[in-house]
Amino acid sequence: MIMKVYFFLILYVFSSFFSIISSKELEIDKIVAIVNNQIILNSDVNQVLFSFKKEDQKVQIPLKINFLRDKIIEKLIIETLILEEAKKFDIVVTADQVNNILIKYALKQNITVEQLKKNIVMNSINTAFDYNDYVENIKRSLKIKIMQNYVLNNRIHISEKEVDLFLKKLINDKNELKKIDLNCIFLPFIKEKNKILIKNTKRLADHFMKKIKNNSSFDYYYEYFKKNNNMFLSQKIQLQSLKHLKKIFFNKLEIVKKNQILGPILGLKGFYILKVNKIKKNSKENFITEFHIQHCLIRPSVILNDKQAKKEIFYIYNNIKNKKYSFDYAVKKLSHDVYSSNKKGDLGWISTDFFNNDFNNFLRNLKKSEISTPIKSNFGWHIIKLLDIRQVDKNDKIDKDLAYRILLEKKIKKERSNWIRELKKSSYVKIF
Repeated sequence: MIMKVYFFLILYVFSSFFSIISSKELEIDKIVAIVNNQIILNSDVNQVLFSFKKEDQKVQIPLKINFLRDKIIEKLIIETLILEEAKKFDIVVTADQVNNILIKYALKQNITVEQLKKNIVMNSINTAFDYNDYVENIKRSLKIKIMQNYVLNNRIHISEKEVDLFLKKLINDKNELKKIDLNCIFLPFIKEKNKILIKNTKRLADHFMKKIKNNSSFDYYYEYFKKNNNMFLSQKIQLQSLKHLKKIFFNKLEIVKKNQILGPILGLKGFYILKVNKIKKNSKENFITEFHIQHCLIRPSVILNDKQAKKEIFYIYNNIKNKKYSFDYAVKKLSHDVYSSNKKGDLGWISTDFFNNDFNNFLRNLKKSEISTPIKSNFGWHIIKLLDIRQVDKNDKIDKDLAYRILLEKKIKKERSNWIRELKKSSYVKIF
């Protein structure tokens, strides 16, 4: 490896020497880094820097003068390492793949591919970067992307359990930002605390909590203790986040609804009995309708056209109506939705965003436990059984797919860093 590096250096020095002899005005293209058998030149860095400035005229010079150049050199080193891996795997980029990228670029600029090519050629007159360089850059980027996707797909595995745990964390984090307005009745500690006194205080607080619950008289006692000095005291906690409240009370606060009474809860000053007055969200409420449904699906396919699918679903519906077999039997034996058929066709809670307006209106007109006449959606022909209907705040609903995407992005970032670190460790990298 060292001999190869010396060979490149000697070759570069001699080529530079003869270039100087032939033309004093010719500027030497310096080596900025060596990656295994590859050389990264100053002109490579300048080319990337030029494209950055062209894409964004507002590129600001950082406090550290060489910061941007260092980042570009690091980028080129990583790309060189990945391209070497791509070569080992014989990854080839086709002309069709390049053309698809050109089509996308042209569409973004609202021009044709031919106009894009003309623009590239016109721009190349004022720079050393011609159309062939442009195409080579596309090929290079595609090879890097293909290689990276292949490696990361083999390194990243996300289980259903991981998604569920992460989804739970997202929901908890969101709930902790809600502002809570509380009324408190509390039994304060005396100045000198010990285990026996705390135990006795807790017993007294428990007894009082039972009395409040049985009589539903929290507001009465709250006002009474507010006006009269007593061993119990009243206190108001206004619009504090759940995250902040957990610091005040040494307990997990399961606050879910208005007028909820919790306690007794151990806090900084004593044992508290709480009543939830208000739960304020950070965003405006946006209610949507959700349906809990079961379905039997007949899906059109290559061997079953839409007309035949419609005929089959009506045949099933008439048999259910005439009690030749049950809805559950039809779902298990005849439904094309193999994923839900083993769960009695249960699709869980589905929002109005999932179906079109006609389908949603159809669902709204169904009664609970009613089995519908056949209805068509984008997925095929359905017989629907409505189990339940509810209104939910869209802002409170965090999609499982969103949790998966966030988790995937985190893992991609982590595994890419690990992979690049491994590539560097097994390679010769020298920065000048």
